[in-house]
This record gives sequence, C-alpha cells and structure tokens, in this order.
Amino acid sequence: MSHGRVALAGLFLAMPACTSMRSVRPAQFIPQNSPEVVWVTYTNHPVVPLAQPEIAGDTLRGVRLGTRERVVIPLGQVGSVRAKEPDHVKTVLFLSGLGVAAVSAVYFIFVRQAGPSTDGVVCGYDKKVDPIPYC
Repeated sequence: MSHGRVALAGLFLAMPACTSMRSVRPAQFIPQNSPEVVWVTYTNHPVVPLAQPEIAGDTLRGVRLGTRERVVIPLGQVGSVRAKEPDHVKTVLFLSGLGVAAVSAVYFIFVRQAGPSTDGVVCGYDKKVDPIPYC
C-alpha cells in the first residue's frame, strides 16, 4: 500500500475523533439530524443505546443497539438523551496536528537531508576563496 493511501486511511479513521457525546433534546434533535444511535437514560437511570431512533408524537422509538428488539419509550420516561455531535474544537486541533505533521515531514524529508551541500550550486566565494554554500 502506498504512503498516500496509508495517510488517507489514517485520516478517515481519525475523523470520528472529531465528535463528542452531548445531551440533546430528542424531540428536536432526532428529526433534524437523523442520528444512527442515541443513548437514552430513563428517569430511573438505566441507559439504553437505541439505533435508528425516531420520534412519533410523544414517543421515542428505535431498535436496541446490537439486537433486533424494538423499543418504544414514552418521552415522559426519558431522563436524558445523548448523541454524538461534531466537535469543532477537536476538529481544529486535529487539522492543526495534520498541518504540523505535514510541515515536519517536508522539513525532515527535503531540507534536513539536503544539509550544507548545494549539489554544485555555488552562490559566490568568500574572501578566502571558499564557495558560499547558501544563497
């Protein structure tokens, strides 16, 4: 696999890191964002991961994650709902890290390997008649 493909695969694998779990209002969030999974905390504290969530009137419906069991929860029994949402701070930090990595790679691959040799390029001579290696 080429270095470019490895880097691209790493980028796509790291993108989920740019999300955070946040409390959401299910009646607004679920119809607007169609999340794949939400984590529902009942008023008596059990937590249920719910796939394919949807709001139907005053009821939250979906499938218990990892099973085919249909779940129907009246919104009055829902204590809180959490969902993954984009995290802009993590995204900025991730992209900044990529930028630093790219600049470092260019430095170490090209600039550092060049060293003091200019491969025949002479920028003039000093008073001792030694070639000046950098222009």
